[in-house]
Amino acid sequence: MTTTNYLSDRTHEVEWSGIRIMFALAEEVPDVVNLGIGQPDFDTPEFIRDAAKKALDEGYTRYPPAKGFADLRRAIARKVKEENGLDADPGTEVYVAVGAMQVIFNTCLHLLNAGDEVIVTDPGYDYYSQIRLFGGVPVPVATHESNGFKVDPADIRAAITSKTKLMILNTPCNPTGAIFDEEILREIADMAIENDIWVLSDEPYEHILFDGRRHTSIGSLEGMAERTISAFTLSKSYAMTGWRVGYTVAPKAVIDEMEKLMEHMVSGVTAVAQRAALAAITAPQDCVREMVATYAKRRELVYDGLNAIDGIGCIKPESTFYAFPNISSCGLSSWDFAKYLVKEHQVAVVPGSIFGKAGEGYVRLSFAASMEQLQEGIDRIGRGVAALKK
Repeated sequence: MTTTNYLSDRTHEVEWSGIRIMFALAEEVPDVVNLGIGQPDFDTPEFIRDAAKKALDEGYTRYPPAKGFADLRRAIARKVKEENGLDADPGTEVYVAVGAMQVIFNTCLHLLNAGDEVIVTDPGYDYYSQIRLFGGVPVPVATHESNGFKVDPADIRAAITSKTKLMILNTPCNPTGAIFDEEILREIADMAIENDIWVLSDEPYEHILFDGRRHTSIGSLEGMAERTISAFTLSKSYAMTGWRVGYTVAPKAVIDEMEKLMEHMVSGVTAVAQRAALAAITAPQDCVREMVATYAKRRELVYDGLNAIDGIGCIKPESTFYAFPNISSCGLSSWDFAKYLVKEHQVAVVPGSIFGKAGEGYVRLSFAASMEQLQEGIDRIGRGVAALKK
Protein backbone atom coordinates (compact mmCIF):
# COMPACT_ATOMS: atom_id res chain seq x y z
CA MET A 1 0.00 0.00 0.00
CA THR A 2 1.39 3.39 -0.99
CA THR A 3 1.43 6.40 1.32
CA THR A 4 -1.15 8.23 -0.80
CA ASN A 5 -3.71 5.52 -0.05
CA TYR A 6 -3.83 6.73 3.53
CA LEU A 7 -4.73 10.28 2.58
CA SER A 8 -8.30 11.51 2.88
CA ASP A 9 -10.36 12.04 -0.24
CA ARG A 10 -10.72 15.73 0.50
CA THR A 11 -6.99 16.37 0.16
CA HIS A 12 -7.21 15.48 -3.51
CA GLU A 13 -9.57 18.43 -4.01
CA VAL A 14 -6.67 20.79 -3.23
CA GLU A 15 -4.48 21.58 -6.22
CA TRP A 16 -0.93 22.84 -6.17
CA SER A 17 -0.79 26.60 -6.66
CA GLY A 18 0.12 27.49 -10.23
CA ILE A 19 1.88 30.58 -8.92
CA ARG A 20 4.10 28.42 -6.72
CA ILE A 21 4.88 26.18 -9.69
CA MET A 22 6.06 29.24 -11.61
CA PHE A 23 8.12 30.41 -8.63
CA ALA A 24 9.85 27.01 -8.57
CA LEU A 25 10.68 27.31 -12.27
CA ALA A 26 12.03 30.82 -11.77
CA GLU A 27 14.25 29.73 -8.90
CA GLU A 28 16.07 27.36 -11.27
CA VAL A 29 16.95 30.19 -13.68
CA PRO A 30 20.06 32.30 -13.02
CA ASP A 31 19.74 36.10 -13.31
CA VAL A 32 15.96 35.89 -13.52
CA VAL A 33 13.82 39.03 -13.28
CA ASN A 34 10.85 37.83 -11.27
CA LEU A 35 7.72 39.85 -12.03
CA GLY A 36 5.39 37.17 -10.77
CA ILE A 37 5.59 37.83 -7.04
CA GLY A 38 2.37 39.21 -5.58
CA GLN A 39 3.83 41.05 -2.64
CA PRO A 40 5.22 44.54 -2.01
CA ASP A 41 8.96 44.91 -2.52
CA PHE A 42 9.11 47.45 0.31
CA ASP A 43 10.28 46.65 3.82
CA THR A 44 7.62 46.84 6.51
CA PRO A 45 7.69 50.50 7.67
CA GLU A 46 10.09 51.14 10.53
CA PHE A 47 7.47 52.34 13.02
CA ILE A 48 5.61 49.04 12.65
CA ARG A 49 8.78 47.03 13.20
CA ASP A 50 9.57 49.19 16.23
CA ALA A 51 6.13 48.41 17.67
CA ALA A 52 6.87 44.69 17.35
CA LYS A 53 10.24 45.07 19.09
CA LYS A 54 8.58 47.02 21.88
CA ALA A 55 5.92 44.33 22.21
CA LEU A 56 8.60 41.68 22.69
CA ASP A 57 10.16 43.73 25.46
CA GLU A 58 6.73 44.14 27.04
CA GLY A 59 6.20 40.39 27.18
CA TYR A 60 3.84 39.74 24.26
CA THR A 61 5.18 36.21 23.87
CA ARG A 62 2.27 34.21 25.28
CA TYR A 63 -0.98 32.85 23.88
CA PRO A 64 -3.14 35.65 22.46
CA PRO A 65 -6.95 35.66 22.64
CA ALA A 66 -8.41 33.41 19.94
CA LYS A 67 -10.43 36.29 18.49
CA GLY A 68 -7.63 38.84 18.77
CA PHE A 69 -6.61 41.43 21.35
CA ALA A 70 -9.51 43.64 22.39
CA ASP A 71 -7.70 46.93 21.70
CA LEU A 72 -6.83 45.77 18.18
CA ARG A 73 -10.44 44.77 17.52
CA ARG A 74 -11.61 48.17 18.73
CA ALA A 75 -9.10 49.85 16.38
CA ILE A 76 -10.31 47.68 13.51
CA ALA A 77 -13.92 48.64 14.24
CA ARG A 78 -12.98 52.32 14.07
CA LYS A 79 -11.03 51.82 10.86
CA VAL A 80 -13.78 49.96 9.00
CA LYS A 81 -16.35 52.53 10.14
CA GLU A 82 -14.29 55.46 8.89
CA GLU A 83 -12.85 53.91 5.72
CA ASN A 84 -15.32 51.21 4.66
CA GLY A 85 -18.66 52.36 6.07
CA LEU A 86 -19.05 49.17 8.09
CA ASP A 87 -20.68 49.23 11.52
CA ALA A 88 -19.13 46.46 13.58
CA ASP A 89 -19.28 45.63 17.27
CA PRO A 90 -15.63 44.98 18.18
CA GLY A 91 -16.71 42.48 20.81
CA THR A 92 -18.84 40.26 18.59
CA GLU A 93 -18.38 41.15 14.89
CA VAL A 94 -14.60 41.55 14.46
CA TYR A 95 -12.08 38.72 14.26
CA VAL A 96 -8.30 38.89 13.84
CA ALA A 97 -7.14 36.23 11.39
CA VAL A 98 -3.96 34.70 10.00
CA GLY A 99 -4.17 36.96 6.96
CA ALA A 100 -7.18 37.23 4.68
CA MET A 101 -6.42 33.67 3.57
CA GLN A 102 -7.71 32.28 6.85
CA VAL A 103 -10.91 34.27 6.44
CA ILE A 104 -11.45 32.70 3.01
CA PHE A 105 -10.71 29.22 4.35
CA ASN A 106 -12.96 29.63 7.38
CA THR A 107 -15.80 31.10 5.32
CA CYS A 108 -15.84 28.04 3.06
CA LEU A 109 -15.53 25.76 6.09
CA HIS A 110 -18.40 27.33 8.00
CA LEU A 111 -20.84 28.04 5.17
CA LEU A 112 -20.52 25.30 2.58
CA ASN A 113 -22.16 21.91 2.47
CA ALA A 114 -21.67 19.32 -0.26
CA GLY A 115 -23.18 20.54 -3.51
CA ASP A 116 -23.49 24.21 -2.53
CA GLU A 117 -22.60 26.47 -5.45
CA VAL A 118 -20.23 29.41 -5.12
CA ILE A 119 -20.09 32.16 -7.73
CA VAL A 120 -16.60 33.49 -8.48
CA THR A 121 -15.39 35.94 -11.10
CA ASP A 122 -13.08 34.72 -13.87
CA PRO A 123 -10.30 35.72 -14.25
CA GLY A 124 -9.95 36.10 -10.53
CA TYR A 125 -8.01 34.97 -7.52
CA ASP A 126 -7.86 31.18 -7.10
CA TYR A 127 -10.58 30.31 -4.59
CA TYR A 128 -11.31 26.97 -6.24
CA SER A 129 -9.40 24.67 -3.90
CA GLN A 130 -10.90 26.17 -0.75
CA ILE A 131 -14.40 25.81 -2.23
CA ARG A 132 -13.90 22.20 -3.34
CA LEU A 133 -12.21 21.18 -0.09
CA PHE A 134 -15.53 21.58 1.72
CA GLY A 135 -17.71 20.08 -1.00
CA GLY A 136 -18.64 23.31 -2.73
CA VAL A 137 -19.01 23.73 -6.48
CA PRO A 138 -17.29 26.78 -8.06
CA VAL A 139 -19.39 28.59 -10.66
CA PRO A 140 -17.18 30.96 -12.69
CA VAL A 141 -18.64 34.14 -14.16
CA ALA A 142 -16.44 35.54 -16.91
CA THR A 143 -15.30 39.14 -17.08
CA HIS A 144 -13.91 40.66 -20.25
CA GLU A 145 -11.16 43.00 -21.32
CA SER A 146 -13.64 44.93 -23.44
CA ASN A 147 -15.38 46.00 -20.22
CA GLY A 148 -12.20 46.63 -18.25
CA PHE A 149 -12.69 43.21 -16.58
CA LYS A 150 -15.62 44.57 -14.56
CA VAL A 151 -18.19 41.92 -13.81
CA ASP A 152 -21.58 42.34 -15.48
CA PRO A 153 -24.35 41.88 -12.89
CA ALA A 154 -26.52 40.31 -15.58
CA ASP A 155 -24.00 37.48 -15.89
CA ILE A 156 -24.12 36.91 -12.14
CA ARG A 157 -27.90 36.80 -12.23
CA ALA A 158 -27.75 34.19 -14.99
CA ALA A 159 -25.40 32.06 -12.86
CA ILE A 160 -27.64 32.00 -9.77
CA THR A 161 -29.52 28.76 -9.12
CA SER A 162 -31.40 27.27 -6.19
CA LYS A 163 -28.06 25.79 -5.07
CA THR A 164 -26.18 29.09 -4.91
CA LYS A 165 -25.00 29.62 -1.32
CA LEU A 166 -22.16 32.12 -1.65
CA MET A 167 -20.67 34.74 -3.95
CA ILE A 168 -16.99 35.66 -3.63
CA LEU A 169 -16.12 39.17 -4.78
CA ASN A 170 -12.55 40.40 -5.02
CA THR A 171 -12.46 44.13 -5.63
CA PRO A 172 -10.00 45.70 -6.25
CA CYS A 173 -9.29 42.60 -8.28
CA ASN A 174 -6.26 40.35 -8.52
CA PRO A 175 -5.11 39.78 -11.28
CA THR A 176 -6.82 42.37 -13.48
CA GLY A 177 -6.64 45.53 -11.38
CA ALA A 178 -10.34 46.16 -12.02
CA ILE A 179 -12.57 47.91 -9.48
CA PHE A 180 -16.22 46.89 -9.28
CA ASP A 181 -17.93 50.27 -9.04
CA GLU A 182 -20.64 51.00 -6.48
CA GLU A 183 -23.37 50.75 -9.12
CA ILE A 184 -22.26 47.20 -9.95
CA LEU A 185 -22.08 46.26 -6.28
CA ARG A 186 -25.57 47.63 -5.62
CA GLU A 187 -27.02 45.39 -8.31
CA ILE A 188 -25.14 42.40 -6.91
CA ALA A 189 -26.33 43.27 -3.39
CA ASP A 190 -29.93 43.33 -4.57
CA MET A 191 -29.50 39.84 -6.04
CA ALA A 192 -27.88 38.54 -2.85
CA ILE A 193 -30.79 39.81 -0.76
CA GLU A 194 -33.43 38.61 -3.20
CA ASN A 195 -31.96 35.10 -3.39
CA ASP A 196 -30.72 34.81 0.22
CA ILE A 197 -27.06 34.42 -0.78
CA TRP A 198 -24.00 35.09 1.36
CA VAL A 199 -21.19 37.31 0.06
CA LEU A 200 -17.50 36.98 0.88
CA SER A 201 -15.96 40.36 0.06
CA ASP A 202 -12.19 39.89 -0.30
CA GLU A 203 -10.58 43.34 -0.09
CA PRO A 204 -6.78 43.05 0.29
CA TYR A 205 -6.02 45.85 -2.19
CA GLU A 206 -8.48 48.37 -0.75
CA HIS A 207 -5.84 51.11 -0.46
CA ILE A 208 -3.92 50.59 -3.71
CA LEU A 209 -6.05 52.77 -5.99
CA PHE A 210 -5.06 55.09 -8.84
CA ASP A 211 -6.36 58.23 -10.53
CA GLY A 212 -8.57 59.25 -7.62
CA ARG A 213 -10.71 56.11 -7.76
CA ARG A 214 -12.74 54.95 -4.76
CA HIS A 215 -13.29 51.53 -3.27
CA THR A 216 -16.69 50.45 -1.99
CA SER A 217 -17.16 47.64 0.53
CA ILE A 218 -20.34 45.78 -0.41
CA GLY A 219 -21.01 45.09 3.26
CA SER A 220 -21.73 48.80 3.74
CA LEU A 221 -24.70 48.73 1.38
CA GLU A 222 -28.24 48.56 2.72
CA GLY A 223 -29.29 45.08 3.78
CA MET A 224 -25.84 43.53 3.33
CA ALA A 225 -24.31 43.61 6.81
CA GLU A 226 -26.17 40.48 7.90
CA ARG A 227 -25.04 38.44 4.87
CA THR A 228 -21.49 39.73 4.18
CA ILE A 229 -18.14 38.48 5.42
CA SER A 230 -15.61 41.25 4.70
CA ALA A 231 -11.98 40.09 4.56
CA PHE A 232 -9.04 42.47 5.00
CA THR A 233 -5.30 42.08 5.41
CA LEU A 234 -2.33 44.21 6.37
CA SER A 235 -0.15 42.32 3.87
CA LYS A 236 -0.47 44.59 0.85
CA SER A 237 -1.11 48.06 2.29
CA TYR A 238 1.69 47.90 4.86
CA ALA A 239 4.15 45.48 3.20
CA MET A 240 3.45 42.91 5.93
CA THR A 241 2.98 39.70 3.92
CA GLY A 242 5.23 37.70 6.24
CA TRP A 243 3.55 38.86 9.44
CA ARG A 244 0.40 36.86 8.59
CA VAL A 245 -2.20 39.12 10.10
CA GLY A 246 -5.57 40.18 8.72
CA TYR A 247 -9.10 40.55 9.98
CA THR A 248 -12.74 40.15 9.15
CA VAL A 249 -16.02 41.87 9.88
CA ALA A 250 -19.00 39.52 9.84
CA PRO A 251 -22.23 38.65 11.67
CA LYS A 252 -21.78 37.40 15.24
CA ALA A 253 -22.78 33.83 14.42
CA VAL A 254 -19.94 33.56 11.87
CA ILE A 255 -17.40 35.24 14.15
CA ASP A 256 -18.34 32.82 16.95
CA GLU A 257 -17.59 29.84 14.70
CA MET A 258 -14.27 31.33 13.61
CA GLU A 259 -13.27 31.93 17.23
CA LYS A 260 -14.26 28.40 18.21
CA LEU A 261 -12.21 26.85 15.40
CA MET A 262 -9.20 29.07 16.08
CA GLU A 263 -8.63 27.28 19.37
CA HIS A 264 -8.35 24.00 17.48
CA MET A 265 -6.22 25.36 14.61
CA VAL A 266 -3.47 27.73 15.78
CA SER A 267 -4.77 29.17 19.08
CA GLY A 268 -4.56 32.73 17.76
CA VAL A 269 -2.66 35.16 15.55
CA THR A 270 0.91 35.69 16.78
CA ALA A 271 0.84 38.21 19.62
CA VAL A 272 3.71 40.32 18.32
CA ALA A 273 2.14 40.50 14.84
CA GLN A 274 -1.07 41.79 16.42
CA ARG A 275 0.80 44.57 18.25
CA ALA A 276 2.46 45.53 14.96
CA ALA A 277 -0.97 45.53 13.30
CA LEU A 278 -2.34 47.86 15.97
CA ALA A 279 0.49 50.32 15.27
CA ALA A 280 -0.12 50.13 11.52
CA ILE A 281 -3.86 50.75 11.73
CA THR A 282 -3.78 53.56 14.29
CA ALA A 283 -0.82 55.60 12.98
CA PRO A 284 -0.95 58.31 10.31
CA GLN A 285 -1.16 56.58 6.93
CA ASP A 286 1.69 58.40 5.22
CA CYS A 287 3.54 55.14 4.55
CA VAL A 288 0.58 53.76 2.59
CA ARG A 289 0.25 56.91 0.50
CA GLU A 290 3.99 56.87 -0.27
CA MET A 291 3.92 53.25 -1.43
CA VAL A 292 0.85 53.85 -3.59
CA ALA A 293 2.50 56.90 -5.18
CA THR A 294 5.48 54.72 -6.08
CA TYR A 295 3.22 52.04 -7.54
CA ALA A 296 1.52 54.70 -9.65
CA LYS A 297 4.84 55.68 -11.27
CA ARG A 298 5.69 52.06 -11.91
CA ARG A 299 2.26 51.48 -13.42
CA GLU A 300 2.97 54.12 -16.06
CA LEU A 301 6.30 52.53 -16.97
CA VAL A 302 4.71 49.07 -17.27
CA TYR A 303 1.66 50.27 -19.18
CA ASP A 304 3.71 52.24 -21.69
CA GLY A 305 6.40 49.58 -21.97
CA LEU A 306 4.04 46.67 -22.58
CA ASN A 307 1.95 48.51 -25.14
CA ALA A 308 5.10 49.45 -27.05
CA ILE A 309 5.74 45.75 -27.70
CA ASP A 310 4.32 44.62 -31.03
CA GLY A 311 1.95 41.74 -30.24
CA ILE A 312 1.02 42.73 -26.70
CA GLY A 313 -1.84 44.91 -25.52
CA CYS A 314 -2.53 45.96 -21.96
CA ILE A 315 -5.30 48.03 -20.41
CA LYS A 316 -4.24 50.37 -17.61
CA PRO A 317 -5.04 48.79 -14.22
CA GLU A 318 -7.28 50.86 -11.97
CA SER A 319 -5.82 49.41 -8.79
CA THR A 320 -3.50 46.78 -7.23
CA PHE A 321 0.11 46.39 -8.40
CA TYR A 322 -0.65 44.05 -11.30
CA ALA A 323 -0.87 44.44 -15.05
CA PHE A 324 -2.75 41.82 -17.07
CA PRO A 325 -1.48 42.05 -20.64
CA ASN A 326 -3.09 40.24 -23.57
CA ILE A 327 -0.57 37.90 -25.22
CA SER A 328 -3.03 35.92 -27.36
CA SER A 329 -1.46 37.05 -30.65
CA CYS A 330 1.85 35.42 -29.69
CA GLY A 331 0.59 31.95 -30.65
CA LEU A 332 1.25 30.22 -27.32
CA SER A 333 -0.98 29.31 -24.42
CA SER A 334 -0.47 31.45 -21.34
CA TRP A 335 1.39 28.60 -19.62
CA ASP A 336 3.65 27.96 -22.60
CA PHE A 337 4.29 31.68 -22.99
CA ALA A 338 5.25 32.04 -19.32
CA LYS A 339 7.51 28.97 -19.46
CA TYR A 340 9.12 30.27 -22.65
CA LEU A 341 9.86 33.65 -21.10
CA VAL A 342 11.39 32.26 -17.93
CA LYS A 343 13.49 29.58 -19.64
CA GLU A 344 14.58 31.48 -22.74
CA HIS A 345 14.60 35.11 -21.63
CA GLN A 346 15.00 34.93 -17.85
CA VAL A 347 11.86 36.85 -16.91
CA ALA A 348 9.07 35.36 -14.81
CA VAL A 349 5.38 36.21 -15.16
CA VAL A 350 2.26 34.25 -14.12
CA PRO A 351 0.04 32.47 -16.68
CA GLY A 352 -3.42 34.00 -16.87
CA SER A 353 -5.11 30.60 -16.98
CA ILE A 354 -4.15 30.12 -13.32
CA PHE A 355 -6.89 32.66 -12.59
CA GLY A 356 -9.60 30.87 -14.56
CA LYS A 357 -10.51 29.85 -18.09
CA ALA A 358 -11.21 33.47 -19.06
CA GLY A 359 -7.61 34.29 -18.12
CA GLU A 360 -6.28 32.24 -21.02
CA GLY A 361 -4.45 34.50 -23.47
CA TYR A 362 -3.14 36.76 -20.70
CA VAL A 363 -0.34 36.83 -18.15
CA ARG A 364 -0.09 38.61 -14.83
CA LEU A 365 2.86 40.90 -14.27
CA SER A 366 3.58 42.45 -10.89
CA PHE A 367 4.94 45.99 -10.70
CA ALA A 368 5.84 45.56 -7.05
CA ALA A 369 9.45 45.74 -8.21
CA SER A 370 12.02 48.48 -8.77
CA MET A 371 11.89 50.68 -11.86
CA GLU A 372 15.18 49.11 -12.98
CA GLN A 373 13.83 45.58 -12.64
CA LEU A 374 10.63 46.51 -14.41
CA GLN A 375 12.45 48.12 -17.32
CA GLU A 376 14.78 45.15 -17.67
CA GLY A 377 11.86 42.73 -17.43
CA ILE A 378 9.88 44.57 -20.11
CA ASP A 379 12.96 44.68 -22.35
CA ARG A 380 13.33 40.92 -21.99
CA ILE A 381 9.63 40.35 -22.71
CA GLY A 382 9.98 42.53 -25.80
CA ARG A 383 12.93 40.49 -27.05
CA GLY A 384 11.06 37.27 -26.33
CA VAL A 385 7.97 38.33 -28.25
CA ALA A 386 10.07 39.56 -31.17
CA ALA A 387 11.86 36.21 -31.34
CA LEU A 388 8.51 34.38 -31.50
CA LYS A 389 7.49 36.40 -34.55
CA LYS A 390 10.61 35.64 -36.58
